[in-house]
Amino acid sequence: MTRILARIDRWIVDVDIDPCPPLGWRFWTLPGFPTDPVEPHPYGGTRCLALALIDWDDSAQWLCAMERDESFRLFATHDLFPCAAQHGVEAFASAMLARHAVQPDMFAGGYSPSGNPSKRA
Repeated sequence: MTRILARIDRWIVDVDIDPCPPLGWRFWTLPGFPTDPVEPHPYGGTRCLALALIDWDDSAQWLCAMERDESFRLFATHDLFPCAAQHGVEAFASAMLARHAVQPDMFAGGYSPSGNPSKRA
């Protein structure tokens, strides 16, 4: 397991990521188009990596790492569509986990960084 801190808007989610996530190490595509004049979706058509299914305000949501800007977002299962283009998924997954992993603090017996407003998933 790898524990990460994922910033989602004003929240920081503290979550453990399995060595092989429930949906595997694969990219998913999001619906919509960023330039849609009626209903624009900023991440529409982009790839994401579903890392963990978490409970967010009594709703099951996928914590996803966004390839476009290397941020984290939450999406419902019906928002994720299979993606044919899987090139670079392992490198992206490794980089995101390494960048956001929480390192054990040997002196305090806990994890750091600490003191951030967080929501434990």
